[in-house]
Amino acid sequence: MKKFFITFLCFIITFSILILSACDKKDNLSINNNEKEKIIALSKETDNLLDLNIYFNSSKDPNTVEISKESRIIKKDELFAETIINELIKGPSVKSNLTPILPKNTRIISMSIKDNIAYLNLSEEANIEMTSIKEETCLKSIVFSLTQISTINKVKISINNKDSGIWSNNFDLSKPIGKDDIENARKK
Repeated sequence: MKKFFITFLCFIITFSILILSACDKKDNLSINNNEKEKIIALSKETDNLLDLNIYFNSSKDPNTVEISKESRIIKKDELFAETIINELIKGPSVKSNLTPILPKNTRIISMSIKDNIAYLNLSEEANIEMTSIKEETCLKSIVFSLTQISTINKVKISINNKDSGIWSNNFDLSKPIGKDDIENARKK
């Protein structure tokens, strides 16, 4: 009888653990879905959103392979903007007579779009000495390339979160710059 009671008790404990852990997973999924719904509801342009599944390691045992998905919502215009900057960093094609505007080892630290302004933060590798002409060319290349995206009218450029004393300091980069603002941003 004692053996039966211990077996029954183990069964009840195991069953309870399984039930509770399943509830936890459901709650996490519910939380993720609720957050996703809030993001979509808050966004004015739901057609600008891309819903992707990203897969990560979910195995607790280092000897087994197990992956689980996590849903991510990405703004299409930010994805396009980041691609444009990466192409500018990559430089022109080999067969082209064009010259690059940024060093190839430049990285994008962050890129976001808010209120029709693209906020671009580049790594320290982008902070190279330039002539005034080269600096204007670089600014125009970035601004003209990014403002092709309908949700971008101006670009706020920074390097390592700094907007002053970068490049050769010929332009005031403390404010967002549009196509028509580049000449006015030149320091006198």
